[in-house]
Amino acid sequence: MFRMIFIDESQRDLLRIVWKDSIDDSIKTYRMNRVVYGTTCAPFLAQRVLKQLVMDDGHKYPLAASAVSADIFMDDLISGCLSISSAKQLKQELISLFSGTGMQLHKWSSNCIELLSNFDVSDGDVSLTIPDETKALGL
Repeated sequence: MFRMIFIDESQRDLLRIVWKDSIDDSIKTYRMNRVVYGTTCAPFLAQRVLKQLVMDDGHKYPLAASAVSADIFMDDLISGCLSISSAKQLKQELISLFSGTGMQLHKWSSNCIELLSNFDVSDGDVSLTIPDETKALGL
């Protein structure tokens, strides 16, 4: 998730990396364009981006906005619906909400094969499973 979030141009100087390939090389300085995993601010930035996404576009996708606001745990969203038709609508709204920012959701799991159909998996970035158990944050 972190690598999908771009840093504003004005803030990139705050995420600099100083590098030397060897002791005799000159120092190279890199500025990160995206949120870096492992930095103290990364979890906050990721959660703040999700909050802003709901504030900006949630009115267009009310089911997705509700799920993102209440059912997300860092970068795992675990939710459910009372019917297959509402689950299909939630799936489509989530895809639309996140694709508007250039984020692609992946690692979809469901106990319903119908919900896992009609995905574009040509790039290999989407994993579809009907698991015996579902994990969030490794639990």
